Amino acid sequence: MVGSTQGLPLEVRLSAYLDGQLPADEVAEIDAILAEDAAARAVYEKLKLGSEFGARAFERMLQEPIPLDLVRNIKEARGSDDDTSSSLGFAAIPISETRAPRRSAFWPQALAASLVIFLAGGAVGYLISEQKQTSFQSAANEFTPARTWLDDIADYHRIYARQARHLVEVPASEKDHIAEWLSASTGVAFTVPDLTAQKLTFEGARLLVANGKPTAQLLYRDAENEIFAICFLKSDPVEGTTAMAESMRNDVGLISWQKGDASFVVVGPSADPDLERIAEAVSTTI
Repeated sequence: MVGSTQGLPLEVRLSAYLDGQLPADEVAEIDAILAEDAAARAVYEKLKLGSEFGARAFERMLQEPIPLDLVRNIKEARGSDDDTSSSLGFAAIPISETRAPRRSAFWPQALAASLVIFLAGGAVGYLISEQKQTSFQSAANEFTPARTWLDDIADYHRIYARQARHLVEVPASEKDHIAEWLSASTGVAFTVPDLTAQKLTFEGARLLVANGKPTAQLLYRDAENEIFAICFLKSDPVEGTTAMAESMRNDVGLISWQKGDASFVVVGPSADPDLERIAEAVSTTI
C-alpha cells in the first residue's frame, strides 16, 4: 500500500485506487468522486481498460516459449565456466543437494522489467482506448448529415404552430413596426406579403435564430387553422434568384430559394398541395 496521494493528479490517484494501493480514508474519498463526477468516471474506465490490456499482454509474453538460442547460450556459458575451472586446476567444490534456495541477483532486474512492461502495456491500452473513441467520433461525424438553417426552421415551426395564445411575438396589427423591426434585425429589406388570395391570414411575426443568424418569421393561418410561415435571413449574395428547392422534415414541408443576399423559405404542413403555389406568390411579393 502506498502513502497518501493527496495533492497528486487525479489520474495518479485513480491508478493507485485501481491497484488497491490507497489508504481506507482515500478509498472512500475516491468512491465519492466517482459517484458524483462523470469526467472522473471516464478517466477511471480508460485507466481500467489500459491496465487490463497491459496485464493480458504481459500474460501472453510469459506464456511464450523460451527461444532456443537463449537456451544454447546459457548451456554454452555454463560449459565454458566448467572448462575454465578445470583448466586452472581448481577442484570442484561439493554442493549439498539440500541447500537452501538463494535469491538470484537476476530477479530484481526481472521484476523491474516486468513492471516497466506492465505499465507500458497500460499506457498503450489507454492510448488505444483514446484512439478508438476518436475514430468512432470521427466516423459518426462523417456519416451524420450537416445541419442547415432549414433544420432550425423546421424545429421552430413544430413548436410555434401548436401555440394558441402565443403564436406570435408581435401581432399583425403592428405590420409597419414588424417590417421596420425585422428589416433592421436581419439586414434584409422586405414587405409583408398579402396572401389573402391564397386564403391565408397574416397573424404576426417573431425573431428567431437559425444557423447562428437573426432570422425573421412571418406567420399565417388558413381556414382549417393550419399554420404557415415565411422565414428569411441574410446570406452570401448570388446573382438574381435561384430555383426553388423543395424538402421535407417529417411532417413539415419547406420550399426555399435565394434572392440576392437573402435566403427565404416557406414552411407548412408537408401534405398541403398548395405549398408550392404559396411559395411562388411569396417570391414575387416579398
